Amino acid sequence: MLPTTTVHTWAEVMAIDLDHVLATTRANLVYDAADPWAVTLTVRGGDNWVPWVFARSLLTDAMTAGGSMLDRVGDGDVRITVRGTHVLLELDSPSGHAYLRLSRADVDRLLDQAEQLVPEGAEALDWDQEMALLAGEGA
Repeated sequence: MLPTTTVHTWAEVMAIDLDHVLATTRANLVYDAADPWAVTLTVRGGDNWVPWVFARSLLTDAMTAGGSMLDRVGDGDVRITVRGTHVLLELDSPSGHAYLRLSRADVDRLLDQAEQLVPEGAEALDWDQEMALLAGEGA
């Protein structure tokens, strides 16, 4: 079993004007070395945890972009912008649209821990395991 790292944080649910916090909820940023290209954000919604899985590179690219809304990274269901001490995630799904704001320090911490587990560029696939999964033979 490969290592996993988790950063426990808070997510602020933002109004569409991005200036007003509508609610604050628990969130976790998770990096699993078994899926080295992905980061999972789980957000507490009532009694459930809602997962969002997106590319690790999306976060790293956003953290090095310029920091204005014009420097938003991502073209799909997850778009990320760094604004000062916060990271703004714009999330789209068939059931709705949300803006979540996370602490930049917490995102930096997750990326630092991920880099310790699997340095960027050192990711690898277990092709035998992947082929077995594709063939329906389980993990």
